[in-house]
Amino acid sequence: MSDFDTAWHVEHAGTTGADRVLALTRGDATVLVVADGAGNSRRGAEAAEAVLRGVQDAMEAGTDVECAETWRDVLVRCDAELVASGQGGETTAVVTCVTTRQVVGASVGDSELWLFQGGESTALTEHQHRKPLLGSGLARPVVFEREWRGGVLLGATDGLFKYVDLRHIQERVSLADANTAVLALAAMPRLASGALPDDVGLVLCRPSAPRP
Repeated sequence: MSDFDTAWHVEHAGTTGADRVLALTRGDATVLVVADGAGNSRRGAEAAEAVLRGVQDAMEAGTDVECAETWRDVLVRCDAELVASGQGGETTAVVTCVTTRQVVGASVGDSELWLFQGGESTALTEHQHRKPLLGSGLARPVVFEREWRGGVLLGATDGLFKYVDLRHIQERVSLADANTAVLALAAMPRLASGALPDDVGLVLCRPSAPRP
């Protein structure tokens, strides 16, 4: 059984979209991925999917998932492989590994990872480079590390963070059920018309409640 409750959701603004999210578990580690393909295009979607495959391949290869540099190297490799493929797609990426001891990872672009704890909110991806994106051949992923003392981790694309005030996000992340929380968060950017201004992709992770 995992040490964490994890939930994720993607809501497309149109009939297709390029936001992708993933949560994987290996041993006592949970790995979260958020990617937002540029332009909500087919090529952007393919670039985002390439990030997910790169993370899956790294985990299956037995790499050290608890090392931040592992994920920086994975993103650098994805950048090079996207260029070599000639498909022309670009994407953001946030990859983080969560254990009961720490949170580590790497990111590039404007998708973000936040920690909400005790009424405070911290952007773990605050030092990332927003451009160039993966697929440009010039991406510069930045690593992050933090000791884990509980709280809620929320990774999401700019479809959430660009349109919703952080205080309102913090109100939703602590809802009792993780799946209810991500659905509520994904609905927050909706306009009065019911339309979304952009795709929303998000993944939430927090320590599991003690079993009775």
